[in-house]
Amino acid sequence: MVRSSGAWVKEKLYYLQRYLDIFSTGMKNKWGGRLYYVDMFAGPGRCRIRDTEEEIDGSPIIALTQFDFASYYFFEADEACLHALEARAKSRSPEKLKRVRMMLGDCNKTLEDAGIPLDGLGVAFIDPTGISQISFESVAKLTHDRQIDLIINFPEGMGIRMNLHQYTETDKNALSRFMGSDRWKKRYPNQKALATFDEVCSEIAKEYLANLGQLGYRSVDSDWIPVKTDNNALLYYLLFASKHPRGSDFWRKIRQIGPHGQRRLFL
Repeated sequence: MVRSSGAWVKEKLYYLQRYLDIFSTGMKNKWGGRLYYVDMFAGPGRCRIRDTEEEIDGSPIIALTQFDFASYYFFEADEACLHALEARAKSRSPEKLKRVRMMLGDCNKTLEDAGIPLDGLGVAFIDPTGISQISFESVAKLTHDRQIDLIINFPEGMGIRMNLHQYTETDKNALSRFMGSDRWKKRYPNQKALATFDEVCSEIAKEYLANLGQLGYRSVDSDWIPVKTDNNALLYYLLFASKHPRGSDFWRKIRQIGPHGQRRLFL
């Protein structure tokens, strides 16, 4: 079993791999054997690019085979996907299986049963296929009393566009659940009052940053990495957040060179 993906998945995994590299290298002496990795939507561990049929390792296999973490926590709601991931883990890194915790089911419901340590330093990759799959409440539970950096797929494109029409609904609204608040609804009492879609997304992004700030996280939208389709349409941003400025320094450093070798300029 493999997960069908667009070519843009390579860009996302490029930055994940880069961050895990600088994180595991820079923190190993200070934190010893207490570094860990969390993948909230692990999938089968293998991706197939739709246009080219090329197959590449997914995020959990990258973390497992390329980096030596003290423990790994893989969450997956689909049983067949989790079995495929488990088989790949056994084949590719049998020596690390005792360090891996495979969690079957909705990560929002199984998170507290995973036994993620409170005394280590972690990285969590939160990469849902839709905003209804992860609640801000779950992010708060994951990060409570933990030092854990976050790399989040923030769907500023279609994910928000498809849910804005629900702005008059109550707590069941998928966007409000993802955001952790519904202040965005009060800013836009009706569709006609909306400004441009880009301006709406910008305000929603700022609200999300403010909510992360209440959890003790540092994040600025200028550090987000836009991921686009081949036609240059925005799909989502890779958002990074850390409770420590060192994490932000690491993220800015890995952003300096893009997946195609292009160098970014910073003010």
